[in-house]
Amino acid sequence: MTFDERDLASALERRSGHPTGEYRGRLSAIIATGRPEANRISPLAMVASVLIAAALIASLVLACHALPAPAPGAASSARVATPTPLQSPSPPVAGVLNRPAGPIAMPADVTLSAPTQDVVWALVIEQYLYRSTDRGRTWEQRPMPPYVGRPPEISFVDDREGWLIETGSPATQCEGEAASIWHTADAGTTWEHLGSNGISLAQCKRDLSFVDSLHGFLSAWDDNHAPVIYRTVNGGLTWSSSSPLPDPPGWTTQGAGVTLQAGPVRDIGALLLVPAFGYQSGASVQYVFQSHDGGATWTYVGSATKGAGAFAIVTPSRWIELLVSPDSLETTDSGATWHRFASDYSQAAGVAPVVIFAGPDVGYATVRGGIQLTTDGGLHWTYLTTPGTT
Repeated sequence: MTFDERDLASALERRSGHPTGEYRGRLSAIIATGRPEANRISPLAMVASVLIAAALIASLVLACHALPAPAPGAASSARVATPTPLQSPSPPVAGVLNRPAGPIAMPADVTLSAPTQDVVWALVIEQYLYRSTDRGRTWEQRPMPPYVGRPPEISFVDDREGWLIETGSPATQCEGEAASIWHTADAGTTWEHLGSNGISLAQCKRDLSFVDSLHGFLSAWDDNHAPVIYRTVNGGLTWSSSSPLPDPPGWTTQGAGVTLQAGPVRDIGALLLVPAFGYQSGASVQYVFQSHDGGATWTYVGSATKGAGAFAIVTPSRWIELLVSPDSLETTDSGATWHRFASDYSQAAGVAPVVIFAGPDVGYATVRGGIQLTTDGGLHWTYLTTPGTT
């Protein structure tokens, strides 16, 4: 085995650090003495030369392997993305009870969460949280998380456990929006910050809806793509996205605002249902999708009319469009046919209310801060006192 100067230079370049002149000289001398003319070399000299060369190569190879791997340069064709570390829930912190300085003026913004036949929660002007355990006849103010962005949304599963989502400022056309989630198990006395593990920055977020202590959903949409629905199976610790909702019959997602927005998910038995709305030729259109795999995929079920009423899912097959009496509509066959039903609902506001149902009988309608209650599936309605306004 022999070395030439190129072998030496290559080996030296690969070793760690810059070799000294003395080290180069010793190596050159060793190699020079180890390569006499072939016809004069003795067997003993040949063995010694081989051993020296092998030792030199081994030391240089080990030195090369000890070097850290070079960072991939701009020409690298594939980069391995470093996974974002999962956020751990923060230790619970005490909720903050900020009482209104005086009666809240109407009209006001009020959002409701009705987890059971008797329990209903109200978030008033995005600042004050109230709970009722008697269908809104009396209210008790409850603490909020200490640091809440705007605008928050709430979702509760009983009289104690619930979640609150806060979002940042949305990007143009809702291309992106940050979100962060809080959780309470003691009616707001303490809150833990769960973060947003698995929820992408892309798209705007709305309609947080938990159906039990483990399973929750969050709709995401923008002006150029079909909506998706995030789901959690561990109480909001981690989230995963569904496949995009498919285009229903008669609808084509086109971008530039011609897209659907999904609403809150309803869990009725083993079936998940979610409404989605959009605008077509200037008119609002409503569709309903279902999922049989926990929200991973969704399929079209049926459509609502192109009316201006407030749409609500009451049971798997009964949906309503609530309008001022006598124009309310209902379907009892999942949207295949629609007909009027004798609801006495009325309101003074010229915009549609938001309607939610806790079951087949008990439901609530709210518009500009006013709250109404039905206990017979939407036939009769009575006004409730909006919490914080008296």
